[in-house]
Amino acid sequence: MTPQTIQVTNPETGEVRNFSEAEYIAERDRLLMEWQRLQGVLAAAKEDEMRARKLAVAFMHDPSKTGTTENVDLGNGWKAKMKVPVRYGFVVNAEGRTDKKRIEQALGWIESTGADGELIADRLVKWTPELSLTEYKQLPDHLRKAIDDVIVTTEGSPTLEIVEPKSKK
Repeated sequence: MTPQTIQVTNPETGEVRNFSEAEYIAERDRLLMEWQRLQGVLAAAKEDEMRARKLAVAFMHDPSKTGTTENVDLGNGWKAKMKVPVRYGFVVNAEGRTDKKRIEQALGWIESTGADGELIADRLVKWTPELSLTEYKQLPDHLRKAIDDVIVTTEGSPTLEIVEPKSKK
């Protein structure tokens, strides 16, 4: 590889290509323009698909079957299969976070109702562990090593954004 050459590996094929600086810039800009075009197409398609799905479900859905899978016979063995889910969540506090204090009060009341109350309250709400990345990054090395044994990391989908320059006033 010469100093003026930029080497790029295609993540899909593993193919390695050498580009001059001008070729690199041209290919980079072509890829970004294609991505930006497809991003617009995808956003429009997602909106159109969601609109059509909601309209079709509203037309066929039996409200008494909300939360269950519903099949509508279309003829010749075809069927439309749909589900209108019900999402359950918890109240939030003034900071917009799940109000654990109110949940714990409700669970405490259930526990106090009798012999089965404690068992019911214990099984009713699942508390999911969530890593505080801010706290994790501040840990001293000897403490971080202990928690690293139970942390699993995976690579997420990359993000990409083209940022317009700020206008000069």
